[in-house]
Amino acid sequence: MSRFGIRKRIRAWTRSESDGSDRPKAPGFAVVFECPDGSSFTAHAKQGDSLLLTSGRGPQPISSACTDGTCGTCRVDVLHGSGSLTEQGEHELQTKTEVGVPAEQRLGCHAGIHGDGVHVRIVNVLGEELIDP
Repeated sequence: MSRFGIRKRIRAWTRSESDGSDRPKAPGFAVVFECPDGSSFTAHAKQGDSLLLTSGRGPQPISSACTDGTCGTCRVDVLHGSGSLTEQGEHELQTKTEVGVPAEQRLGCHAGIHGDGVHVRIVNVLGEELIDP
């Protein structure tokens, strides 16, 4: 505990007056991931989570080599729910052009989730990277 009880005060301010159970929760969304081997899984995303982050909550995460959106390894095919993903930004579009990612694919590290109904096909599963020409 700090000398002035700052941690205790901050905890008190951030909790509701009851046990904290009535605090509003961030919206959550179920995202379906299809894998190259034909299997699929569902992972849950919080508002704004990327497809890359969300896939890491499942058994076959999307592969990523760069962590800054420049390699194009984390690409996915959006099968449903493209309207529930963030718009493509300039950086994503530039990376796709530079590394030859087809226009209809998205980069999992850039595509943020903000709604229900997202269903994607993973191109490269972590540990099994085979980028299609």
